[in-house]
Amino acid sequence: MTRTSHLCQSDLFKIRSEVLSRDVRTVLSYERAKAIGLAFGITLHDTLYLTQKFWDMHTDLIAVHDAAAWTLLIIQYNLAAGTLARYAATTRPELVSLVEDILRWNVIAQFCLTELGRGLDIFRMKTAATLLPSGEFDLHTPSPSDAKFMPPTIPMKGLPCVAIVFAQLYVNGECRGPRPFLVNLNDGYNMCNGVTSKLLPPRGGSDPVNHALTSFHHVRLPPSALLGNLNKSNKIQSDFISSIWRITVGSLALSSYAIPDLQMSSYIAARYFQRRHVTGGHGKPVPIISYRTQQLPLLNAIAQVFVLKALYKWAVGRFTDKSLDDLVRRSIAICSKAVMTQHAQVANYAMSERMGAQGLFEYNRLTSYYNVVRGISIAEGDILGLSMRIVTDILTQKCTPLPSTHPNDPLALHEVSLFEEATASVSSSSDFTLAFMEYVQPRCQLMVESMGHRMAYDAAVDQGVSQCLIDVYLVSAIKTDPAWYVERGMVTRQEIARMEDAALLAALPRLEEFLAGMEVEPYVTSPIISDERWEEFSKTLPVFSTPHAKVPVQQNFILERARL
Repeated sequence: MTRTSHLCQSDLFKIRSEVLSRDVRTVLSYERAKAIGLAFGITLHDTLYLTQKFWDMHTDLIAVHDAAAWTLLIIQYNLAAGTLARYAATTRPELVSLVEDILRWNVIAQFCLTELGRGLDIFRMKTAATLLPSGEFDLHTPSPSDAKFMPPTIPMKGLPCVAIVFAQLYVNGECRGPRPFLVNLNDGYNMCNGVTSKLLPPRGGSDPVNHALTSFHHVRLPPSALLGNLNKSNKIQSDFISSIWRITVGSLALSSYAIPDLQMSSYIAARYFQRRHVTGGHGKPVPIISYRTQQLPLLNAIAQVFVLKALYKWAVGRFTDKSLDDLVRRSIAICSKAVMTQHAQVANYAMSERMGAQGLFEYNRLTSYYNVVRGISIAEGDILGLSMRIVTDILTQKCTPLPSTHPNDPLALHEVSLFEEATASVSSSSDFTLAFMEYVQPRCQLMVESMGHRMAYDAAVDQGVSQCLIDVYLVSAIKTDPAWYVERGMVTRQEIARMEDAALLAALPRLEEFLAGMEVEPYVTSPIISDERWEEFSKTLPVFSTPHAKVPVQQNFILERARL
């Protein structure tokens, strides 16, 4: 039994959230987030030094039971506690007790960075913190578009809420760049003076988080609220990037949700495909898993589970290697995020579609999984924006990605070629920016995904993932840009189809082995995986019927009404 398998069998996780009101679901999500966090026993040391326990928490299967709880957990432990732990361990030892309270859920903690009107241009935030003659700060939101966007800051569960709020620091009229401030938001019942939180409607399609717009009206902060110092810096932008390093940590940690997501969705789909029968060509019932239309998205998803597990293990090892340049570490996180979310979104959509009408219902989870990953692709920086940044760094030679361990294999050749084409386009132009925007920018995400595919493939090969799964994965990656491989004469369209068929034929006989290897059964709540589950589920549905005794012959009341 895994660390949290007892949680998925507890009352907290047995409750069918989809039938509850939003308010009740939100409270339940906080309870679940706390239960998961305490079950893992994450400490200040774990979040500060990014131990294996910290990374394992993000891929535990319990995450897919309630994405809202998981979101709250990641904000609490990575963004808030992780940022504060850095100061607590160096210049602000008095913050140790606060970090421990956050990790024990005695305090709710938020991370207020993004503004409604800024998006990714957050370095130019408008929220201002002005140093006063008393040494205090005046924290103010100048206009409605400058409100902090998304963090769930409304009072909840009677627990005090604090936040790390980023604001432009003004000293004697001079802007010294964005700085983090520790701010009390509410006491669990009422907002603090000058702090306003507006509850946003739910995103829809996923477990509801109480997202909000948060603004400040001349809130007076003590000198100790500033995390860091007042000194003017000659490298403001790099200092800011350093202060939000936990965002980069989150890019890798958050996107790893794709792994338990794919484990659950592929298991549910496999069992449904085995259970659901149609009449075959000989007039006899056959399971729909007999058809390539079902096998292809299913085996692709299963292959991605095992390959992405290898990628995550490799990426965590490199990301936590402080001997590597920060831009290289960031490129690893971004590429991992790009490829993980890409695979999960495509797989969830494809498998849900192959379930027909059953794929549409929230109780079968696949549509919810899709929407959660869609949110993850935007959280901690959306993939396109991050892709443009890392491609720019590579083309301007600020960042040199780690080389492939299999440089002569197809995915590595594809990656190199895409960057050579981009380099040629910008180097042949007298205007780098214009050439980048016209030719490279629309292809940045494809380029970063190609890096991610290559990294995932290398990791899977180097870690000994089953060859049949690697072959399935390789073909699926080639199919994301088949024109390049055909143009280079490496394969034809028919050869790609034959490669895919051969890979599926090798993997399909081992389906049960792969499903068992994912160890997801204790966590599955979907009723469509078996006749027994469906029968139990159907008993919980509201029934509208007439009494069974003395049922009269039904009259055609529509025709009778027409005659009248």
